[in-house]
Amino acid sequence: MQNSFPYLDILIFGVIAIFLIFRLKNILGTKTGFEETSINKKDQDKKFTNVVSLETKKNISKDTEIDKILEVDPKFNVSDFLSGSKTFFEMVLNSFVNGNLDNVRDFIKPSVFKSFKIAIEERNKENELLVIDLKSIQENKIIKSTITKSSIKINVRYKSLQIRALMDKNKNIIDGDDKKEILVKDEWVYERKINDKNPNWTLIETKSY
Repeated sequence: MQNSFPYLDILIFGVIAIFLIFRLKNILGTKTGFEETSINKKDQDKKFTNVVSLETKKNISKDTEIDKILEVDPKFNVSDFLSGSKTFFEMVLNSFVNGNLDNVRDFIKPSVFKSFKIAIEERNKENELLVIDLKSIQENKIIKSTITKSSIKINVRYKSLQIRALMDKNKNIIDGDDKKEILVKDEWVYERKINDKNPNWTLIETKSY
């Protein structure tokens, strides 16, 4: 009986060893969540498919209207043009309200200038007061370009917050509201001759919507 004990000890230790091996295998084989598997990587790639490189983004953001202008006038500067058109928009509004268009006359097509002048004359005849308080310009954007053999036409859309009101001679409001801001949408068309040495643009059409 005593001789059988060593074999029993060996058998017990053997069982314990096998148990420990399986236990370690299970522990070492368990995923902790920090491993980057091929499946997770694919999921990440799918999740961020909207991320593009700067170079690709630049190519996508090309403005076809501006490209059309640059094809016939490589010196065209978008920033300068939009900055100038914004300033001119403010100048025309102020001049129209004040009833004196002399400082913008040379940059407006004669037929458009005549329309402005007639509106001012009718307002003065009725002793009406026009109020246009330009609070801010929300948008100043090129939306269309038309190229011909001799000229370039550019449509610019303006979105601005304004206070507008028309008053009679007694300062009673006929139209609008002298205290409420409204969003005004305008579209102005500018033109310049391609081979003209004069770099200035001419306002040839205006409309509101």
